Amino acid sequence: MNNLLVVISGPSGGGKGTVINKLLPRNPDEYKRISTYTTRPRRPDEDEQGQYSFISQQEYDRLFVQGRLMACSRVDGRSYRCSYT
Repeated sequence: MNNLLVVISGPSGGGKGTVINKLLPRNPDEYKRISTYTTRPRRPDEDEQGQYSFISQQEYDRLFVQGRLMACSRVDGRSYRCSYT
């Protein structure tokens, strides 16, 4: 099997989620969304099945120490990472 990683990148509010939400239904057996963890508070319109998994800073630090996270960023003092496990 060949695997291709596609990265959709852009500024906050730039439409990344819209593009991803259009691509995923086209071929659900091939397109997968990675798990993205954040320590920021959940917004009123967000749920756990959405773009982020909301975790505490303590849980984030534990996953980091275990080497289970990649693609680090910090925005407004909050941590964001993607999981590859």
